[in-house]
This record gives sequence, C-alpha cells and structure tokens, in this order.
Amino acid sequence: MQQHAIQQINLAYDQQQDRLLLKAAVSDEQEVRLWLSYRVARQMFKVLNREAHLPVSTLTLGDLSSTPALASPIEARREFAQEADAVQQLAHLDFTTTYQPRPSTLGEAVLLVVNARFVSINDQLNHMQLACANGSNVNMRLNHPLVLAMSRMLMVASQDAGWALPAHSPREPEAVSSIVMQVSKEKQVLH
Repeated sequence: MQQHAIQQINLAYDQQQDRLLLKAAVSDEQEVRLWLSYRVARQMFKVLNREAHLPVSTLTLGDLSSTPALASPIEARREFAQEADAVQQLAHLDFTTTYQPRPSTLGEAVLLVVNARFVSINDQLNHMQLACANGSNVNMRLNHPLVLAMSRMLMVASQDAGWALPAHSPREPEAVSSIVMQVSKEKQVLH
C-alpha cells in the first residue's frame, strides 16, 4: 500500500456524468480521480460537516421537514460559536489557487466511490476510507483544515449540481457506515 500526501484538492460537478469529480494531487506527477454520486456526497457531507460545524442554510437542506428542532438557548449559543469559529478558520484556507491537473493518475483513470467509511478517535474525525466499485480503497487521513475544506467544497459543488444536503444534528446517531473507536485513557490488559 502506497502512502501519498495530498498537495492540492479539487471538487466540481460534472453535468454530463451527473456526479461530482474529486481530484486529489498526491505528487507533482500524479493525482487520484474519484466520482462521487449524490448518495455518497450526502453520506460524506453528513459526517464531515458534523465535525466541521459549517453553517448550512435551509436552501441547501432541500427538505425543510427534516430541519432540526429548535435547540435550547445554551445549545443554540454553543452551535453558533462553533459555526462562527469554523467560518473564521475557513477564511484562512486557500480556495483561490487554481487546481493544477497532474499528467497521470494513480490506478484507473477515474474510480467510482460506492461507500464512505469514517474512523473517529476520541470523538475526533481521523480517517476516511472511500470504497470504490472496482474493489480498491482510497484512504485519507483527516485533519481539521481538510475536513473544513472538503465540507465546504461538498456544499458548493452540491449547490452547483442542484443537490440537497442533509442537516446535521448533534443528537443524531453515527451513520451506519461509520466506525467509531474510542481510545481508553485507563491502563488496559491485553491477552
């Protein structure tokens, strides 16, 4: 298994394919290209934005009946503070530099993602695995700036596509495809 660092990332809607194309440059010469369907994009956004805390308008949500119930004033202030912090951090990310396509791709020309799985450690999103139709997996180690960027790019590209994204609710259980791992702070006995 080869490990590569993401140098640049791009996400855009392809009208002909009716999918999002995610391109991740992993070197000066190579990139990974992934097709994201509406279902997978919604699945990814739901988990990524739960961590990113970006504000999502009701226009983005599409179905207003799924709008979360009003929170208590304390919860509302906490959510507002998280969203304001996320927007401030987002302002420090570079969305203006044009993506530089690489001359070759890793693996097949474009991989179709069929499922997204996530790993959280100590309640912090740490890893995303994108399972592809051909049986291969693309694994991404996640840090907070990458989670913010991907969440924002999914929001913008989905709006371009006319797709509605799900709202997140702090009380909502983890998605079925999620893997949640808690690291115990107590001494463990292993057999």
